[in-house]
Amino acid sequence: MEHINWGIPVAFDLFLAGLGAGALLLASVADLFGQRRYERITRMGAAIAPWPVIVGVILLVIDLGKPQRFWELLFRRGPGFLMVNLNSVMSVGVWLLTIFVILSLAYGALVFFGWPFTWGRKARRGVGMIAVPVSLLVAVYTGVLLAATSNPLWNTVLLPAVFSVSALSTGIATVVFVLALTHTYGARAKTDPFIPELEKINSRVISLQLLIVALFVLVRFTSPPMRMILGSGYGLLWWVGIIGMGLVVPLVFGFKGKTRKPQTSAVVAALVLLGSFFLRYVILIAGQI
Repeated sequence: MEHINWGIPVAFDLFLAGLGAGALLLASVADLFGQRRYERITRMGAAIAPWPVIVGVILLVIDLGKPQRFWELLFRRGPGFLMVNLNSVMSVGVWLLTIFVILSLAYGALVFFGWPFTWGRKARRGVGMIAVPVSLLVAVYTGVLLAATSNPLWNTVLLPAVFSVSALSTGIATVVFVLALTHTYGARAKTDPFIPELEKINSRVISLQLLIVALFVLVRFTSPPMRMILGSGYGLLWWVGIIGMGLVVPLVFGFKGKTRKPQTSAVVAALVLLGSFFLRYVILIAGQI
């Protein structure tokens, strides 16, 4: 097994990339199929999407140690000129993240500033259609980066599935969190009709995530890192923080889509975000011990 030394910055990079991808996926799908009904969700998701990924890329550059190493992931020397570097999973991922940032910024500009122009709606729809597969690829990449190694904990197709579904859940939770905050501290009405609807959708997403996580645990149950995750090493964080507070509580909370105080929705959304980060952190760190 090759030696890998990835720490907290990479865990944040995986988390933030998934968050941004989930937010853009939610925004573009709501825009494409909502027929303006979900304009507020589209605007919120589009406003959120690029910034977590930008922060994640900055953390990746910091973790690499030297800024020029980031450019080496993008380009390699050819016969007298520079060529696109696609020689590793990380290089492909960095290109995906770069494309995602440009695309999400363009989509956000069209969502917020493109409406007065006759071409704005068509351009927004076209960029949104591209944003769906790019968001899915970024979400999948966060798991493929680990699964492509020979690490006995990570090397399974279930890991990209876990991280991809978690990315969508995290994106939805972030939109709920921001909507809840705007109603708690802003001048808006006490409740937002979209919050319980999004919580109900996220409850279904979390159900799928729990199923895939259970399969991942079963497939890797005999490996020492998984025993450490489930037992004395990270057992409390896994069962209470990730499974209990990060998945089961939001699942039960949002299952019926009831309207509640925005402060409560904000707290539950924050639990999803914390659980999603710790899920990546535990899998990343335990796989290297």
